[in-house]
Amino acid sequence: MDDEQEMRDIMHDYCVRYGREHDLRFDIDRYPNGDALLAEYRRGHYDILFLDVEMPGTDGLDTARQVRGVDDAVTIAFVTNMAQYAIKGYEVAASDYIVKPLSYFDFELKFTKALRLAKGHAEMTVTVDTVDGLRSFAIGEIHYIEVLDHYLMFHTDAGVYKARGSINEQVKHLEPYGFARIHKSYAVNLRLITVLNTSNLDCAGTQLPVGRAYKNSLMQEYLRFLGSAR
Repeated sequence: MDDEQEMRDIMHDYCVRYGREHDLRFDIDRYPNGDALLAEYRRGHYDILFLDVEMPGTDGLDTARQVRGVDDAVTIAFVTNMAQYAIKGYEVAASDYIVKPLSYFDFELKFTKALRLAKGHAEMTVTVDTVDGLRSFAIGEIHYIEVLDHYLMFHTDAGVYKARGSINEQVKHLEPYGFARIHKSYAVNLRLITVLNTSNLDCAGTQLPVGRAYKNSLMQEYLRFLGSAR
């Protein structure tokens, strides 16, 4: 436990030093284990997570898997004693790994990469022409699109927004960002799928139907998306 506390202190000090040297300010939280993090984690809680692979309780990899279940955008990097564990990080789209003992030079290189990825996630936005005017959304904020009474309903973190237009055109526009048609009346954000069956799926906590005509193409799109995210 003393070693784990020492590593947390080192990581904290390196973050503070990096911010000072690069004229950046960070809000930094430290957790004794993965369970403590998961107990209060919510989507968008952090921009970057550094997880020790060998944490007590829920280890780093399992912690990352559970985090990915609610947050596809957070940048994750692993800290580990053995480099061979790092390959497992691809399961959760980890950005990188740092091998102990940890030098500041190595940390600086890895943290710069993590910051670049986190900034890229934050800047991925799309603009929707809603009935109340143009509105921009971060990609991860849009859960799914529903056709209802000849309108498109954008279900988002901030609520539901009504727009005019064709779902075919919207899907064509959003496909490069990881969206796919699942039904004649629905298109979903693939990164927010937590359960996928042959007749339905769970997207951001909402169960939606999968149309028979879309079942095969959806599975192909989902597998392709998972592959590209790693």
